[in-house]
Formats: sequence, C-alpha cells, structure tokens
Amino acid sequence: MNPFAKITNKKKLTSTKKLSLLFVVIKKKKVDYYIDLIEDFGVNLQMSMIGNGTTKSAIFSDEIGSKSVILSIVSEDNIKKIMSELDRKFEEVKDGKGVAWTVPLTSVMGVTFFNFLSNNVSSII
Repeated sequence: MNPFAKITNKKKLTSTKKLSLLFVVIKKKKVDYYIDLIEDFGVNLQMSMIGNGTTKSAIFSDEIGSKSVILSIVSEDNIKKIMSELDRKFEEVKDGKGVAWTVPLTSVMGVTFFNFLSNNVSSII
C-alpha cells in the first residue's frame, strides 16, 4: 500500500462563508453616508477612491472627479440585504443615486485574514 495514499485522498478544505467584492459608484459628497450604511451589515473592510465619469464634453467638466467608488468585502449571505438597502437608498436619498454590483472572491490567503473579512471575530481572538 502506498504510504502517501492518505495524503492524496484528503478532501480540499472549503469555507462555509463565501465572500464577494462589492463595488458602489456614487457622488463624492455621499461617500461617508454609504460607507456607514454598508458598515451596518457587518462589513470590516472598505475603501473609497475618487472616480471620473466617461464623458469627454466640456459641458460636464465640473463633473470630473465628482464620483467615488467604494470597494467593500461582503459576506455572500448579506449581498441580497445590502443590495436591497442600496437600491432603496438610491431612490430615497436626495442626490443619492448610484450603481452597485458584486464580484465573487475565489480565494483569500490566510485563515486569520479570512476570518476578519468574514466578520468571524471569535475565531480571530
């Protein structure tokens, strides 16, 4: 019998929680509001950056740099709740229109980092 048979037959470890990267594009002056809103869903890591639109017209030159892009790591089980709340706020908040989408993450290096991103605090401490 092959002494390495047990090693090759081991199952691949997978997590029960899957993570996604949430992109939210909004007006720059609303970035703090939306970061706080997303944080209420247990999101531990967010980053915002200034974005430019796609227009080249001089008519809209005051709009250049007026957008912000928020990147957030979210748990897959919260995506529907977050997207629903964002959709509601895009309609209700004055000058709060925006666009949001998610991209699934296929891997994260490090168990501690993954637990932090998953808001699994009890595993970190």
